[in-house]
Amino acid sequence: MPRTPITIRVVPSRLARASHALIALAVMALLVAYAHPGLWLLGGVTLGSVLISQYRRERGGELRGQPGEAGGAWYWRAQGEAVFRPVTLRCHYLGSWLIGLRLGRESLWLWPDSSERESLRQLRRRLIQLAI
Repeated sequence: MPRTPITIRVVPSRLARASHALIALAVMALLVAYAHPGLWLLGGVTLGSVLISQYRRERGGELRGQPGEAGGAWYWRAQGEAVFRPVTLRCHYLGSWLIGLRLGRESLWLWPDSSERESLRQLRRRLIQLAI
């Protein structure tokens, strides 16, 4: 039976943003508790700029998998682009909560709220089949 192609719509994850903000707050709490007050400002500016640059780099898109021999073909269309471009897909982490993908030279982390639950399940199944 031929496999059907899958298309996964990916959006930036609010869970990822919240976890990054919580880690930054924990680092700031350690600075406030143990560092010189002059380092508080430096740490706050540095952590704030890292969070802002991470927020600006996040973007959504669509990942499309066409079944075939040797894992099939994978295509990525970033948000704002008109056409899908072919990419080499490698999975470097496959867990129950997170999926870590390499799309060519880019890294993409899929959190539970990055896409629909059924789409992520289909992707996990396809990635497991590729590993066998």
